[in-house]
Amino acid sequence: MTVIACACGEVRLEAGGPPMMTVVCHCTSCRTAGRAFDARSPVAPIVDAAGGTAVVLWRKDRLRCVAGGARLSAHRLAPDAPSRRMVAACCQTPMFGDFTKGFWVSVYRGRVADAPAPSMRVMTEDAPDGTVFPDDGVPRYRSRPVRFLFNLLTTWAALGFRKPRLAGVPD
Repeated sequence: MTVIACACGEVRLEAGGPPMMTVVCHCTSCRTAGRAFDARSPVAPIVDAAGGTAVVLWRKDRLRCVAGGARLSAHRLAPDAPSRRMVAACCQTPMFGDFTKGFWVSVYRGRVADAPAPSMRVMTEDAPDGTVFPDDGVPRYRSRPVRFLFNLLTTWAALGFRKPRLAGVPD
């Protein structure tokens, strides 16, 4: 079982089984939300020096909130946005992004105990001109590569193309 916790420990989630993948996303949405969270959160930043947000992706049916679910607050970039980003209101810790129309959750890597290293940087085409990416050996892709999409598709097929709910997290 993998533990996911906010800075003060009031909100805790558990993830069963291995994650689908770990990536650093540079899309406009992740950068915008990440910068806003980093500006008001006292915890370590979720946006790296190149503007990317490192996330660990899990299937929703393998993740459950075991404490503090009522303390999670949803933030959307627009009222009708399909993605909501959840923050632990107790300590203003950004916890995860939930693409509500999908079957996965993108947990901010800094919240995950013993998080795996990122396997790729995606959506680098959205990064501002002049962005300097780290020379860390992590492959960079302008969009979402076939490997990323194949992983999502095969995982969704294994779920029987269902879109499970996230246990213990308010809708």
